[in-house]
Amino acid sequence: MRILLTGAASPLGRAIIDELGENHQLRLFDNDPVEADPRHEVVTGSVTDADRVWSAMRDIEVVLHTGEPPSQLPDDELARDQMLLDLATRGTHVLCKAAVEAGVKRVVYGSTLDLFEPYPDDVYISEMWKPQPAPHMVTMSRYLGELTCREFARDFHISMTALRLGRLVREDEVAGQDADLLWLDPRDAARAFAGTLSRDTSQSPVWSSRWALYHVCALPPNPKYLIAAATGAIGFEPQHNFAANWKAD
Repeated sequence: MRILLTGAASPLGRAIIDELGENHQLRLFDNDPVEADPRHEVVTGSVTDADRVWSAMRDIEVVLHTGEPPSQLPDDELARDQMLLDLATRGTHVLCKAAVEAGVKRVVYGSTLDLFEPYPDDVYISEMWKPQPAPHMVTMSRYLGELTCREFARDFHISMTALRLGRLVREDEVAGQDADLLWLDPRDAARAFAGTLSRDTSQSPVWSSRWALYHVCALPPNPKYLIAAATGAIGFEPQHNFAANWKAD
């Protein structure tokens, strides 16, 4: 399968490359330098650059849009927030528009479970719950990118899948730390992206069938975020559940 992967230089992008690189043709798109196997094509550019995105979209079957920003963001808070907002909204729109025009039938977007952090920890949050994004651009911009994808599913015959990801940390790197209900190992996140590859509802006449979102995080002893929908629909079963951290608690 020919896949366009954005944010390829990020830890999430690298995990997806490791997960999919053996069996798929990857076109790796990022502003940052990407170290990759020579068999995979690397395209340097920003998702806000329509010409660059269009050229990267040729012959692509699936777009995996991680939503991950560049590693180098402005030090100034206002400039940083403006960049995050522009990448998540205009950048996602540019990417989805190019996908529609190129005849791509499947786009997957990396959203965030931080949308529900204001809720108390003694509730069980499914995809039916109303997001309550905090007034921070890191979270808000990700949600606006998700909504951009949803509107494309409403207006065009394209299958749009949003993965609301937990907080990305490798299990082996947080040994001894207090456990967090939001944790998600990037390797499990990559498996979730892989599970969406076969989801194609682009020909459905009902827009709500073309749109899907799933919660993706580790499975602690008493979870706050329910992942049953992702398990049933895309076969997501986390392998890194931070068991040692929960025993320590």
